[in-house]
Amino acid sequence: MGSRFSVNMDFDMNLDESDVLPQRQQPAQATLPVVSGSGPDPNVLFYRNEVPSKGGEWLGVQGELCDNIHANWDGNWQMLEEHHAYIQWLFPTFEHSRYNYGAEALTKEGAAMIRADAECCRRVLRSYRLMLRFYGFVLADETTGRIELDENPKERLDNLNESAHNWQRISRILTSLGQLGFARYKKPLLERLETEVRGGSIGRAAGACQEFWAPLVRGEGQPWYVAKTGEDAADREECCLFRPELYTSVRQASP
Repeated sequence: MGSRFSVNMDFDMNLDESDVLPQRQQPAQATLPVVSGSGPDPNVLFYRNEVPSKGGEWLGVQGELCDNIHANWDGNWQMLEEHHAYIQWLFPTFEHSRYNYGAEALTKEGAAMIRADAECCRRVLRSYRLMLRFYGFVLADETTGRIELDENPKERLDNLNESAHNWQRISRILTSLGQLGFARYKKPLLERLETEVRGGSIGRAAGACQEFWAPLVRGEGQPWYVAKTGEDAADREECCLFRPELYTSVRQASP
């Protein structure tokens, strides 16, 4: 699995898309946030459907509420391919985005709030289904996370095979799933991706699969993984959809 993880942790396939902002516009790298005491995590507000995504305005692209993305973008492959400021909102992580200055890193407090709120978790699930369809897949079992090919997957798989920035999106999705309470979905996603790599439909992504996707699933808890993601075991707690006894309301839990 390469010395890039065990020796220098040069995780050069970032969780963002390196083609989004020109170098001169890239904000400085931020440190990993832990818990914010300055107000609600905007990622929680987004998954409450209370604030829109942000960050595409400089490209002339307006943000959208979470429910609007789910309702209006599903099947709009060109939008999902060319819009570069939504993925950080649908799949936030503890690591600050270097390429979407309008997105904020997920705080540990915010992640816990999303995991405990059934409405937010259902939106995360819809976000996942949306992106799976974009890649030519379908979530066949919500309990296990098993993934099958969509009905007519060739066009979408061909796009994934040729589109390296989507490989980076998958790295983000894998990380975010664990932090938002869907860690059980990480392995089935990896297994489907590995199947398609071996079968040749996304053969060009073989390097990304071996060097980045697989370690993000099988390397949980290792020192390089903790250093990269800022994540510990408690951050991979299952969401309340899988643990109904934990249902709470984000609104009730908020001051």
